[in-house]
Amino acid sequence: MKQAMSLFTGILLVSSLLVLQPPVLAQATRKLILGMPSISGGLETYYIAKKIGAYKRHGLDVDLVLFQGGTQSLQVLLSGDAKMVIGGGTSGALQARMKGGGNVIIATPIPTMPYSLFVSSKIKEPRQLKGGKVAVSRYGSASDFAMRFILAGLGLDPNKDVTIMQIGNQPSRFAALSSGAVDGTVIEIPNTLLARRLGFVQLADASSLGLAYPHNSLTTTDAFIRAEPETVMNFTRAFVDAIAYYKNHKAESVQMIKEFLSVKEDALAEEAYDYFSRITPQKPYPSVEGLRTVLNEIAKSDPAAKNAKPEHFMDSTFVRRLDESGYIDGLYKK
Repeated sequence: MKQAMSLFTGILLVSSLLVLQPPVLAQATRKLILGMPSISGGLETYYIAKKIGAYKRHGLDVDLVLFQGGTQSLQVLLSGDAKMVIGGGTSGALQARMKGGGNVIIATPIPTMPYSLFVSSKIKEPRQLKGGKVAVSRYGSASDFAMRFILAGLGLDPNKDVTIMQIGNQPSRFAALSSGAVDGTVIEIPNTLLARRLGFVQLADASSLGLAYPHNSLTTTDAFIRAEPETVMNFTRAFVDAIAYYKNHKAESVQMIKEFLSVKEDALAEEAYDYFSRITPQKPYPSVEGLRTVLNEIAKSDPAAKNAKPEHFMDSTFVRRLDESGYIDGLYKK
């Protein structure tokens, strides 16, 4: 496969994001690209903001653009080709900041990892996993991190009690679990519904065990905040508008989730809605505890992370101003 000549060569415009928009309520005054690392559950509120006209209502013309993962999104942000991206809470993003990168998190709508541990039907309790095999996509991935956290939360030592295997994507892990090649794997929402239908048993999910993690965080740069603070405020305002709509309009949101995830079945979209609407806070402050979780993980291989403070990687100014002004509370009183 030919390599990209520039960062944008590998970009795929999500065409479905650019159609069926509501009437423009005000002339857009600032065009922005919002970089997305994937199309997956938990990202739908950014899409809903576009569908309901929240960006345009606050003077923004936002294109949602799909990049090839979080690494490319971060590269495009730091190059200045995109002013905002999603997913800046990864270890790679924090390490870039530690090395002088200007990336900074301004909001965290998903303060945990949306993974659940599913096992074969023969396993009824966590201790039965001892000596068994569990599957992740690859070592060092989000699924690997979630697996290790969940196992520890269940009283198991992920380094001694089980063998963690690199199997690949979710379909591959489903197949491995079905064939008996492994005894368990972690599944993302809403594929948890498919796992239950296949007869797998859910032992635990990361959120119920208290895993704090800055998932799908809204990220910009210090330079953009200095140059256009009002644009950043308007984007944050549109985003909290979308969260309020999402929480208050289940039926409409489920239909938009179907569009966003390209699923035909209401039940899958409802699985995503019921989970993410529950864990998404009305006030999406950057997650101090979530950042601390990632820094603790980085510190295992990079001692410099031990002294890093979570506050260095975030700017809560915009959510805080909307909170203290009563703007966010007002969205839930209408």
